[in-house]
Amino acid sequence: MTSVPPSDSTVVREPTVVTTLRALEDMVRGPACLVVLQGDNIGHTYDLDANKVLTIGRGRDNHICVNHRSVSRNHAEIHVDDRGAQLRDLRSTNGTFVNESQVGNAYLRDGDRIKVGRTILKFLNGSAVEAAYHERVYTMTRYDALTGVYNRRSFDEKIEDEVGRAHRYERPLALLLFDIDHFKRCNDTYGHRTGDYVLREVAQLVQGRARKHDFVARYGGEEFAVMLHEFEEPGPPLFAEEIRALVEGHKFEFEGHEISITISIGLVVWSAAYENSGQMIEAADRCLYGAKAGGRNRVVAAD
Repeated sequence: MTSVPPSDSTVVREPTVVTTLRALEDMVRGPACLVVLQGDNIGHTYDLDANKVLTIGRGRDNHICVNHRSVSRNHAEIHVDDRGAQLRDLRSTNGTFVNESQVGNAYLRDGDRIKVGRTILKFLNGSAVEAAYHERVYTMTRYDALTGVYNRRSFDEKIEDEVGRAHRYERPLALLLFDIDHFKRCNDTYGHRTGDYVLREVAQLVQGRARKHDFVARYGGEEFAVMLHEFEEPGPPLFAEEIRALVEGHKFEFEGHEISITISIGLVVWSAAYENSGQMIEAADRCLYGAKAGGRNRVVAAD
């Protein structure tokens, strides 16, 4: 879960060591968890409790999806019972390892390292402060601090994976690149504090409209990216037009100033003609340039 930084008018004081530890302890959500040490989403935590079985595998319906050919579709699972957290290999092709030893069924101990394919997970039982620390590290490395959406690094990794899946499974994929029109004029006229407000507000408007499995990122400066999948046509152009109209119709007001904001959008739907993620990004960027050259506040889609 992401958070938006406080506004510039908020006084931020450096916390003491004691208050920091208390804050971290308050973040604990369960008696045990897994932390990703190596692989996708480094630093992310997965809570374990007695009410659910946590599944690991290549299939997208798993709680922890490890997208690598060495991982079975349903690879392993963890269940918490009266004795503790029990790891069970689901007859995977290449095995599940705990502290470098292959296991079929084992109860985990605090600090154990679970290896599934190239991904390594650390089991934490009662290490509340350490788990919270890893969650903080994850947030800082994956999300944009100003807007609260994913950052450029996350986008670069995600689109590489999604284009690969589109090639392998012909999975629907669309990419939108959009830019805030005349953003420099906004900064020059009202100041950078107002510019930061506009960036945050636009990002959260689009994030609020996106579905849970869509991907919204700050691509750089005043430019953002959205990846859509699991859709039917004409889903992407309808979504693009909706967020364009949403931003245009929103009342942006900051420190007594009302600012008129619009966005220009370039849209590309994946096809086999795009051999890699770079080609798809370039196509979306050309469409974005076309939208701005055509008068801004519009959507231009690739043919």
